Amino acid sequence: MRILFLHGLESQPNCQKVKWLQDQGHSVQSPQIDYHDDKSYERIYKLIRHNNYDVIVGSSMGGWFAWNLGKELGVPVLLLNPALHSRSVNPIIGEWVGEEKKGSKVFLALGNMDDVIAPSKTVDWLNENDKLDWNANNIRRGAYGHRTPVEQFKYIFNHFESGINQTNELYERLS
Repeated sequence: MRILFLHGLESQPNCQKVKWLQDQGHSVQSPQIDYHDDKSYERIYKLIRHNNYDVIVGSSMGGWFAWNLGKELGVPVLLLNPALHSRSVNPIIGEWVGEEKKGSKVFLALGNMDDVIAPSKTVDWLNENDKLDWNANNIRRGAYGHRTPVEQFKYIFNHFESGINQTNELYERLS
């Protein structure tokens, strides 16, 4: 599987989750992102737009970018405690792209003890803003906080992997 992994605001690329994905035989790109730079989304989009990813995984602020990039590129997303709301920084998202949004199935993992991004507000946000691709059946909750532990991530990824593959097969048949 070809994976784009987007780290969180105070995290680094090539973390243990990326290394685990690579150990599982996946091809993973994990760029460094300065979310305080207003043009960071544009830079990431230009860097990755011609790659054919099977899934974009985004953690926290990386989840905000992942959700938007999924819509730009028509790629499923796996969001880990995504900063879809209540962000401390707001880089410019997609205004410069000007393309029509595409389908991007959403798989969501939430830490029930997250005290940075309220899990219930995340679900409410998706219910309000992603009526096409969000389905509440595609959610996993765990007993952890904002940072998703590697052991939890392994469980989450393995749980959603077949759904991601099925989504990509469907996208391929429809295109």
